[in-house]
Amino acid sequence: MNNESNTAWIISCKTQESGYLVNGTMSVPNDPANRHYQEILDWINEGNTPTGPDVIEPDYVALRTGPDGYASTGEQLGMVADGTQAAHVEDVKTRFPKTITGGTTIGDVPQDVLDAAAAKLFSQQTSAYATAKARLAQYLLSAGRSRVVESQATGEKIYNEETFDVEDVMTDVITQTAVEPLAATVKVTTYDPNDPEAKPTTETVTNPLIVVDVAERAEAQATVDATPAGVISLYNEST
Repeated sequence: MNNESNTAWIISCKTQESGYLVNGTMSVPNDPANRHYQEILDWINEGNTPTGPDVIEPDYVALRTGPDGYASTGEQLGMVADGTQAAHVEDVKTRFPKTITGGTTIGDVPQDVLDAAAAKLFSQQTSAYATAKARLAQYLLSAGRSRVVESQATGEKIYNEETFDVEDVMTDVITQTAVEPLAATVKVTTYDPNDPEAKPTTETVTNPLIVVDVAERAEAQATVDATPAGVISLYNEST
């Protein structure tokens, strides 16, 4: 019932505009159909945190020559004519002083990345919970199960002369067959492979099928117990 995924190869993960940079060298697209993309989501759900994208901060030169900086040459010629060019240049220099050296900082991890990981985890938990519930609903091999008989309509109708009603014709249908419980123990005979003439030994052990049944049920119960209440609530609403 465990969802197996290979995430051991992921040492670091950095979000980018087009996807992810894993371990500093491998680019992974932001594509749900990509196997590595799915492993990144599993890696996040294991408690790991990716690094946000690089955010490039422009320096004063880029700011002064950018759209919010100096006016075009033609506009500045007009400013020279009306005497406002010097004030304009001083305003730009004041807003973007030389102390702005620019650089690269790390941004926040995009919320859609975290949402995608959370959605996958929810889907896995829901699937595991449903599988575990179905496993627990199976009968105990050590106890067997009883036959269940239900009265069901045959599809035919009959007129009841006492009640003057038309009633369904009913018949008993076996909806669950009986299964005998397995023997609690079995005898196992062991032969010595190194001594064909040695007398075999026989011992009584717990029925292996019951051992497996108990172990599987314990695993299923552990899955149910570990499932978040919110997952269980939404699962119950949808079933």
